[in-house]
Order: sequence, then C-alpha cells, then structure tokens
Amino acid sequence: MNMQSKSARTLLISIALLALVACSAPEEAEEFRLPISINEAMASLINHSADPIWIAAWQNPQSDQDWRELEHLARQLQVGGALITIPGTGPVDQMWTNRAEWQRYSMALSDSAGRAVNAARSKDLELIKRSGDEIVAICEGCHIDFKPDLPTMNIYGELSPTSDDIGN
Repeated sequence: MNMQSKSARTLLISIALLALVACSAPEEAEEFRLPISINEAMASLINHSADPIWIAAWQNPQSDQDWRELEHLARQLQVGGALITIPGTGPVDQMWTNRAEWQRYSMALSDSAGRAVNAARSKDLELIKRSGDEIVAICEGCHIDFKPDLPTMNIYGELSPTSDDIGN
C-alpha cells in the first residue's frame, strides 16, 4: 500500500469516526439540577454542618468521637459548598448559580470547610476557631449579597454568631 493510499484510508476512517460520534451525541444535554432548592440545601445541609464547627470554638470537643464528628460535619460542609454551585428547584437558583460572585462564595465555603476538616483531624482548637470564623464571614457576606432581607428564610433560624461574639 503506498503512502497516498494510507493517507486516504486514514482520512476516510477519521471522517467515519467523526460522523459516528456526531450521530451518537445527544442533540441537547439535559442540565443537571439538585432535587431541592439551594435554600433548602443551605438550611438543611450547610447550616446543620456549620453550626457545630462554630460552636466548637467555645465548647471544646472533649473526646476523639467529638473530633471525628467535627471532621465528618466539616466534610459535609465542604461538599455542600460545591453542591450549591448547581441550581436546584428554587425560583432564583439558576440566577444565583449563573453569577460569578455566587460561584466564588460557594467555592470559598468549600475551601474553608476543607481547612476545618484538617483542623478537626489535627484536633487543633485554634484552627477550628479560625475556620469557623472564616465560614461565618463567607456565609454572612453571601447572605448580604444574595439574601439581605431573609438570611435563612426562617427555615431553621438565623446565622450563628462567631466565636468572638461569645467572648472567646
């Protein structure tokens, strides 16, 4: 087989593969959505996970089990921050997730929660305090920018205080 025949054969195979891929690709990929609203995810997952991290700064974890629970909750918070980058069923979810500021807040929350995971693993109360305060600052900043009138929409109550508010 000469060089020209090999090139022609390779070209025909490439065109056939491209045509096959084009025919098998879905015309419109369905967008993935959370099965609940972002607000529900924040109130049930993020608030639930963040509160014990904030509280740990002034109610020192007493046992290995307490530290493991904090690590587990921090990991949930880390995942929750990433999850809320995806729109859910709420009326403003798509609008929020389309904004760069929302994406930055969400990923900052996830990153900060990752630091809380490390703090819990190392059983470092000072690092837990710093992580908790950082998480509060991220949450409050996001709520001010996106939900200034009803921070939690009263699903589970208001935002938790920082450790400095308690006197630690």
